[in-house]
Amino acid sequence: MGLRERKKALKRQEIVAVAMHLFDEKGFDKVTVAEIAKQASIAPKTLFTYFKSKDDIMFNNETTLLSGVRHLIQQQTSVANLWPAFHQFTETLPTDETTTNLMLITRELMANVIRNPELSNRLLQMWATYEAGIQAALIDQRLTDSLTAQVLAHQMVLVLEIMFKEELPADLWVTRVTRVFNATSQVASLTNEVDMTM
Repeated sequence: MGLRERKKALKRQEIVAVAMHLFDEKGFDKVTVAEIAKQASIAPKTLFTYFKSKDDIMFNNETTLLSGVRHLIQQQTSVANLWPAFHQFTETLPTDETTTNLMLITRELMANVIRNPELSNRLLQMWATYEAGIQAALIDQRLTDSLTAQVLAHQMVLVLEIMFKEELPADLWVTRVTRVFNATSQVASLTNEVDMTM
């Protein structure tokens, strides 16, 4: 990374730090872009070269967990192995040293959304980005066809949505993961039992 890129990355981090401090202090909806820019010693117009909106500052780390899921997919050689691998990945998120940072970043983002309900639509956009990213990774890895990849991506994102909907203590995380994956299996079984000729 060249000097210019390093300076830009540092300024981006500074903008995020300033904004997060203001959000915590005043509440997300009470903070203006102009105020963030002033505190970061830049013009509002310059701030928009780093972030498209105030929401984007809050969601600056939104794809961190997605990167972890994509990496998991890239390690698979068969779609049959993916669901058990994803189960294990989700279960060990809080304890595996390679994923604890993904967990902390995502939890912090979810806590901010809970405190600021006006961000709920932006959260829906984030999950849509996850779905598209997972589907693309499945297709790139040649694990399945496009339609199956779409359905599987939707299921995987649904699991993540449920797991991060509220902040669970570490001792309840594994129990919830088990219940969520059991529920998805039960739904699949029920669907298989439906008489499609009716």
